[in-house]
Parts: sequence; C-alpha cells; structure tokens
Amino acid sequence: MRFPWVDYVVSGEADLLIGPLCWDILNRGRDIPPADLPFGVFGPAHREAGYPAASTRDLVPRAVIENMGDLPLPDFSDYFAELNASLYADRIHAGLPMEFSRGCWWGERSHCTFCGLNGGSMTYRQKPARQAAEEMIEMSARYGSSRIEAVDNILATDYLKKALPRLTALPEKLAIFFEVKANLKRHEVEKLAAAGVRWIQPGIESLDTRVLKLMRKGTSSAHNVQLLKWCRQNGVRVSWSLLWGFPGESDAWYAEMAPLLPLLHHLQPGPAVRLRYQRYSPYHYTAEKHGLKLRPAVSYRYVYPLSERDLADQVYYFEDSEDDDVGGHFAAGSANRRPGLSAVAKGIDAWLKAWYEPKLSMLSMRDSGDEIIVEDTRAIAVEREHRVRGLAREILLAADEGSPETRLREQLSGTNVMQAEIEAAIADMIARKLIVRLDARLVGLALWHPYTPIPPMTAFPGGYFDRRAAPLGTSRE
Repeated sequence: MRFPWVDYVVSGEADLLIGPLCWDILNRGRDIPPADLPFGVFGPAHREAGYPAASTRDLVPRAVIENMGDLPLPDFSDYFAELNASLYADRIHAGLPMEFSRGCWWGERSHCTFCGLNGGSMTYRQKPARQAAEEMIEMSARYGSSRIEAVDNILATDYLKKALPRLTALPEKLAIFFEVKANLKRHEVEKLAAAGVRWIQPGIESLDTRVLKLMRKGTSSAHNVQLLKWCRQNGVRVSWSLLWGFPGESDAWYAEMAPLLPLLHHLQPGPAVRLRYQRYSPYHYTAEKHGLKLRPAVSYRYVYPLSERDLADQVYYFEDSEDDDVGGHFAAGSANRRPGLSAVAKGIDAWLKAWYEPKLSMLSMRDSGDEIIVEDTRAIAVEREHRVRGLAREILLAADEGSPETRLREQLSGTNVMQAEIEAAIADMIARKLIVRLDARLVGLALWHPYTPIPPMTAFPGGYFDRRAAPLGTSRE
C-alpha cells in the first residue's frame, strides 16, 4: 500500500510462472483480476480486494518449485557474447553460477537461530546428484569456463557419494565452490578436493562450542578446528567468519577462546563479524523468548520515508534497541566492558595479518614409523623442530584424529602405561603447542607433509576481475 507505483509482486519462486505472467501483463496491463493471477503473485486489484493469506509463519503465500530436476539450465549466451566484445575481455575471468538445491536440509531439522536466508521456504529440494554433475560438465563445455559457483545454501549430502566420483574422473578438473555444513569428515574433504571443489563456505561461525549451541549449529569447536586443518591439508580455500554478539553469550567464553587463536596461524582465518538479526530467523519471530526488542536497522530510515511500524513490516535486518553494541563493529571503547571479546578481536587481527605475510606460518609433521618430526614456524612456536617418539608419538597420532581424551587414556592404559605417564606426555604435547584440549578431546594442530597449496584469491570459482591484465586501450590481437 505504501508503494502504489508497483504493479505486481511475485512472492517466492517465479521460475514456472514468470513467462506466462509477463505475457498476461503485456496483454491485460494492470487490470488482471486476483483470481487470474498465479499463486504467490500480488497485483493492483489486491489493494481493493485484499491480500491472500497462507499458512506460512508470516502468512504470505509463496510460489514454490517442488521438482528441481525439471528446471532448465540458465542461458548465459548473451553475457558471453557481450564479454567477448568488451574492452575488459582480457581482465574478466568469468565463472558460472549454478543452482542445484533450494532450502536447507539442516534448517529443516534445526533452524540456526540467526539465519533468515530461506524465508518461508526452508523445505529442502535438490537436483538428482548425477544430473548435477552432468550439468556442471555441460555448462563448462558450452561456455568454455571450468569455474562453477554453486549458489545453494548447503551441499546435498548424497552429492559426496553420487556426484563427486563423476567429477573426480574428469581428465581436467573443474574449479567448484559450494556452501557446506561444517560437520564434514576428513575423508569427505579429501573427496571434495579430488573432485575439484577447491573453495567452500562452511558454517563455522565460532570456535567456542557454547556459542555454537546458542546458534543451533550442530557442530563443535573441536570439529571446526579440524575442518580448518583438513581444508588446509587438501588445498581447499575456506570462507568463514567468527560471529559474536549472540543473546546469552558470556564474555568469559571469548576470554577462553582468545589463547587458542595464535595456535592456528597456519590455518585460514576468518574475520570477526557482529551478529545481525534477520527477518525469518528464530531470533526475529521469537524475539521475546531471547530477550530482544528488535527494531528496523537504522540505515533503512535514510532510504525509506516510512513509519517505524511500516519499516518493521518491510525490512530484512533488525537491531536490538537495548544493545549497547548496535552499529556493527566492536568498538575500542568497549574493551573494558567486554575484555574477552576485545582479546578475540585483537587475536583475529593478528591472525589475519600473519596469514597475509609473504611467508605463511606452518606447522607440519612427517612420520618415519618410530618418530614424528614436526616443523613449526608459527610466531608462537616453542621450537622450530620437534622430534616426538614413544608414548608422545601415539598421543600425537591420536590427537590428529581428534580423539576423546577418555578413550585415548583407556587405550593407552591397556598397554600397561601408568596414568601419570599419560598425563605427563599429554601435558608435554600441549606445552609444545602441538595439540589442544577442546570439548573433552585432544586435537592435533599439525598438517601432514606434504600438503596441497590452497588456491589464490584470484581463483574464486565465481570468477574474478584481473587488475594486472593489459590496460584499457591496449590492443588485443
């Protein structure tokens, strides 16, 4: 009602209705009766007849595609024709955005408290795995690009077994990006890398299990560290952020997290980012339960000349009116109020700085069978080289798998080793900063040598603009 110049709005997924709708609008204009409009489409007549309601959480009807396998491949012909004729052709290395699923299979089970990405269409639908693999191959051949950016919210679980083998068998690998759940196992990361998935965005979000529980992520700090290690081992670049600002979090948790960060400088960092409250998220539709008093984010007031109530019906991002940290980034002036978070913010900055140094920090190891030689070039290194034998070697090998400490102790005590010896060996490995205790597990931090280099930033499968190419006006013969 506030935007009378808008004639038609499509709510939901328009793939199957947009063509017939546009044809009808061209022939009938603004006077299409509500009864003749497809489900999920609102027109001028609804302003008088009233808007339909649905059983979704926000009571808005949404068009939904049930069978993803029936959707056609996108046609990028016009784009590539324009690109080939462009002065920027030498600079633009195009990627191919492709869609294989909608919704989120994890969100169906446990909706992450901060996520509103799927609106009222959380139901997960996917293209068959074999079809997805063949479509990647077909699109790559059609447009002469090996870069594939999956725009899905999450990788389908059966793609690991049913789609990746087809891609692994290709003589020339594709370069693929996928968003994934962070509960991947070591062998699954290896399969992704072998199939050409060289860049992922996992929902790591935090390195503290208590914060992850507030999010309903279904992962732990130990697993997130292991995932960063496995990705670094297999040459898979990771996009992730450390989120902070969750209702119910304790600053003491961040104080405990801060000492972990310098140990991880050989792994890929993520920036610290303030939580934002999204429409359709549990934080939005159960705000009172979480002690939140949400209002539209302040930036919207500079764009839309609407009342606070009308903005609340329209906008996607909200702020807690009683939150002292509203505005986004952690302020230096808040260090005294949140010393733990301040320590994490500084730790993340140091980690990012170390990652972009000309020579990356590294922690790697080789096993000769009776001795593990560990090379450590991190700034926090106790020694540049460690030689680990006997009981300590067994502990280091077990920690590489992230073994529960109680299970490890039981296994070792069955070999007539005294608990005091086990405790001393574990303490020694921790003191050398080669393993860490997380979630009642011993987690090894070292990579195995050799490891695969991760792709550079310019290798993003979604494509990139090369600033180092020939300057404008240079002949392209």
